[in-house]
Amino acid sequence: MPQEDGSARAAPTSPRCRRCGEAVEANAADYDVFEQMHYVCFHYEFEHQGDPDVECDTGGCPAAGIHHAARFVRTDGVNLTHAANALVPAILALESSGYTVTQDGTLFVATAGNARFSAEDPVSLLGLVRLAELRRPWRATDAEIDATLDRFDL
Repeated sequence: MPQEDGSARAAPTSPRCRRCGEAVEANAADYDVFEQMHYVCFHYEFEHQGDPDVECDTGGCPAAGIHHAARFVRTDGVNLTHAANALVPAILALESSGYTVTQDGTLFVATAGNARFSAEDPVSLLGLVRLAELRRPWRATDAEIDATLDRFDL
């Protein structure tokens, strides 16, 4: 539709990031949640401390892969079974990721900021933390539950 000056009206566009000025497309639904920025821009503006190329304690830090090989390279050839020899490495992995690990009766507890995870053993505890990092929200839908129960004897 022509404007008063004769130019055509521009088509609706993606919102612009307040930090870098580029279009916010992938996370446009969370535009206001991330203070009208890309998640990465929000992270570096408000959450990340120090050198941006060094992974911080915030889950999902964009610098996470810079100094670590890709998942395939890190896990290629590994054959690991949940057993007693994995308990201490699981605690050490949690602590190196910024979690404080304690024991409360029979439960192992990992905390960082306002996040709290508890499980009966350190390997399961590490699994819960990873679950929360990979799935937001972490709960499965009814359809996912049904499809998975069809595949596995749980």
